[in-house]
Amino acid sequence: MKHEETKKLIIDEFSGEDVQNFYTIEATKGLLDSEEHFVSKYFKNKDGKVLDVGCGTGRTTIYLFNKGYNVIGIDLTPKMIESANKIAKELKLNIDYSIGDATELDFKDNSFDYALFSNQGWTQIPGQEERLKALKEIRRVLKKGGIYIFTVHLRVWFSKYFFLWIKQWIKLYILKPLGFKIGEIDFGDRFFRRENKGTKFKTKQFIHICSMEEVKKQIKKAGLKRVEVKKGYPVFYVCEK
Repeated sequence: MKHEETKKLIIDEFSGEDVQNFYTIEATKGLLDSEEHFVSKYFKNKDGKVLDVGCGTGRTTIYLFNKGYNVIGIDLTPKMIESANKIAKELKLNIDYSIGDATELDFKDNSFDYALFSNQGWTQIPGQEERLKALKEIRRVLKKGGIYIFTVHLRVWFSKYFFLWIKQWIKLYILKPLGFKIGEIDFGDRFFRRENKGTKFKTKQFIHICSMEEVKKQIKKAGLKRVEVKKGYPVFYVCEK
């Protein structure tokens, strides 16, 4: 699949009625403890302007708004923004939501004090160059000294996924050059079916499982400085412009 085809798959996936119902319930649950830790630690200026990238139905955006931040939420999926606006209206919250692509942000340079891309959203951007574009765009719209927090799942070779990575290596580096049609763009891409807890629906999802060295190089190429890396599941990256 090419970048645009995979983007369409992602939009279609997150536009489904059952998926929207699931994320509507999630919208008012607030931050995870790990997310709250990093937001509290680094988003110190409560008057600061925050860009919530990949906001979905507003789980992180609502929290930031209620904490007093001037927050704007953007998401690639129009249906997510539609649901986010509906939820905000029901809760009587005047939150600014809009459809937006992280690789082409519709904001001026130096517009934000902080940026957040939660729920491994950055790794759901298909294509290494596209993910780099998103990092560069986020850097562009951040003010000098601005903080960007995002999460990833890191690729571990010697794990239960060892044979998955061997199989993918064969697909990308042996079969693809021979002309076989391969859906993955980069090594580490994964298409999978996920059944969400408490629901009956299964969704086909795309995610890129990164290596630590890959993320390090991407951050450096984008001109960002790593401030903190917290290993775990997921791994938190804190960067500064």
